Amino acid sequence: MKTIIVLFILLTNLLIAETRYVSKTGGTPAPPYTSWDTACDSIQKCLDYCSNGDTVYIDRGIYKETLYTLNKTITIIGVDTDECIIDGTGIDGQIHSKVLAHFKQSNVIIKGLTLKKRGAISDYSNNAIYIQKGSGIIENCKIDSTQYGVSTTQNTLITNTIFNVVTTGESIISYEDYYKFSTINCYFNLVLLNTGGCEGIENTIGGGQYEIRNNIITTNEDYYDVYYGINISTNNKAVIINNLISGFASSIHALATGDGSTDTSFVINNTLINPTNVGIATGNNGKYFVLKNNIITQCKHAVYSYGSPGYSDYNLFFNLSRGMYNGMTAGANDRIADPMFVNDTVPLVGNLYDYRLQKYSPGIDAGDPNILDVDGTRSDIGVYGGPYGISYEYQDLAPKQIKKITAKYKPDSSKIELVWDKRWESDFKEYRLYKDIKSNFNIDPKHLIATLSDSVYTDYLTKGSQELYYKVIAVDSTGNESIPSAEVNVTITDVNEADIKLNYNYELYQNYPNPFNPSTTISYNLKEQGDVRVKLYNITGQLLQTFIEGEKDKGYNETKIDLSNYASGIYLYRLEVTGKGKIPAFNDLKKMVYVK
Repeated sequence: MKTIIVLFILLTNLLIAETRYVSKTGGTPAPPYTSWDTACDSIQKCLDYCSNGDTVYIDRGIYKETLYTLNKTITIIGVDTDECIIDGTGIDGQIHSKVLAHFKQSNVIIKGLTLKKRGAISDYSNNAIYIQKGSGIIENCKIDSTQYGVSTTQNTLITNTIFNVVTTGESIISYEDYYKFSTINCYFNLVLLNTGGCEGIENTIGGGQYEIRNNIITTNEDYYDVYYGINISTNNKAVIINNLISGFASSIHALATGDGSTDTSFVINNTLINPTNVGIATGNNGKYFVLKNNIITQCKHAVYSYGSPGYSDYNLFFNLSRGMYNGMTAGANDRIADPMFVNDTVPLVGNLYDYRLQKYSPGIDAGDPNILDVDGTRSDIGVYGGPYGISYEYQDLAPKQIKKITAKYKPDSSKIELVWDKRWESDFKEYRLYKDIKSNFNIDPKHLIATLSDSVYTDYLTKGSQELYYKVIAVDSTGNESIPSAEVNVTITDVNEADIKLNYNYELYQNYPNPFNPSTTISYNLKEQGDVRVKLYNITGQLLQTFIEGEKDKGYNETKIDLSNYASGIYLYRLEVTGKGKIPAFNDLKKMVYVK
């Protein structure tokens, strides 16, 4: 009988549900707002009139208001994510003064809207969306607010949503036990405006089920207060899979607090970049967890265990000051190796980062054999592996340029000891060292003095004053050569003295790879610090795009460009450098080939 009553209520709601419209140029302020011609001029006014089950369409415009509704199932859809803006800046919420959109005991669907509510830097309480004692779906939105982006208490799905500059607190926070919270394919760009802490996805109160998948969670802050990319404590289940997380004190903090029967944390196929302290901290009170197919680089500890019998295997670690910690042990198939990313630029807005794996990466087809990639092969390690990853062609790129090369003169034995940074790519073959008595010499066989596998070389000299110049390149197993290192100049002026310096000249290098599809790297040297612009032209000389780099330091620099929105063909790229006093310092132009 109870089931029949529930069905009757649902059917009744469907029968009486209406579609209503809101527009800044609305036709009439009078209800029922059932067409664009009779649209309401206020979202809140329309919500007040809505019945249970109604759908509200919102036209383009900036709506300076806050929202509140109680005990309604409501769907709110903007016609254009970027141009349908609810801006509650400077306006108190109707129930909670800091809340922009408050849905109390309501089930809500929100699509295609930008929501923002800016407060003072010292204000810890601004909240974009608060779903109180209700469920929600948030899809294809932008959240631009302070402290909490979305606070929710029951079953909630957030997908395809951008959290841009959500500050002084958590972007997504959930409170209640036993419900399911899913955050899928979202982007978080977090900037800390206060020392109050900053996290991407957080729940340390309840015991819900969590699916956190295919998100990019980044911060450009250096503060230790930027705590966790993901911070989950649950006596239920957490699945954290295929996320790219960069720049936090700890990338993932996943704790289990239950009785051990359902409290497993699964952390699989994530790429964790530059956490200042710990890549993954997990376990709790002897609870079990699973870590597989993750890449963790540039941090202190790879994994910190809270005393749990966790399972770690098929992970790839690189550039760690320490490894496992607090009793955690590496699995039989955990490895320390350079993952060989295509472009490991910090993944922030405006950066053309690319954390796909290069050809010959040790992470290719090296994950748990029971997990498959989308193409049916054994899983790659990292964010793009596994069933929620992507299929792509592995690029055979040249080794990275050797950027740190030093020289030391030892007068007692008349020799120069050259040392450079070691290459760790799995397809590395050899170094080639070149020498001349003139600056800016060409890299060619007549200047080659050594081919070697080690990154140290001793050059024995003749007596007397000498002017010497050295460069080194790295070569991989297929013959790809790196860009030459900066030139080391050693001037021996006396039997016991030498002047050693790195010489940089302005130089625009050929892009690599070339031909390319769809992205390529443009690299250049600067003799002095300057204002840099990289410009793209078609073959007729028409300016297509300007990549404004701004101030760049002396030495080697690079930028990655993506031409996926352009047709195949020959393009031109120009480097313009402006020095002190806005005086042009350098200008050069080269061709490149884009082949789809």
